[in-house]
Amino acid sequence: MAGDGVPPIGRRCPGFDVRYAPEPHDQGERSDVEVPPRPGDLEAIDRSECVELLRQAPYVRIAFVTGTGPTVLPVNHVLFEDAIYFRTAPGSKLGMAAADAAVAIEADGGDDETTRIGWSVVAHGRASIVTDELVLERLLALPFEPWALPDDRSFWVRVDVDDISGRTIVRHAH
Repeated sequence: MAGDGVPPIGRRCPGFDVRYAPEPHDQGERSDVEVPPRPGDLEAIDRSECVELLRQAPYVRIAFVTGTGPTVLPVNHVLFEDAIYFRTAPGSKLGMAAADAAVAIEADGGDDETTRIGWSVVAHGRASIVTDELVLERLLALPFEPWALPDDRSFWVRVDVDDISGRTIVRHAH
């Protein structure tokens, strides 16, 4: 990289010794020409489909930072009133981290090796412990049960989503 005698392909990424190809408009090419996707290309998933994929996912991964660094844990979840909810145990690492913390929620899926089609959705937001009794009653009335023993999972955590995005791998038939 730096000093290796190889000229950069594009601009340098600030703070990293990584080079990336410039966007077509960076080279004076027409950016209004739509290029058809190639097998293996990534396409953005619109917001409503991202929400539906999260809703259908049997579980998600929640990412948060603790005193020892980044942590990612699987949780089963439910979407309710424009937020993501899950249950956890009192005093758990997840419960402690969820107290007014910035988190990321990720779900993904795909099929077998023959087509290699897949998708990923990531939502960013703030997590908080649910304390409103009316909301707790409504959550308990939902057809939702934590995979871990529910008696030990008495805290509900709410994630208010600030942004959500997704992408899928393109594999159009020829």
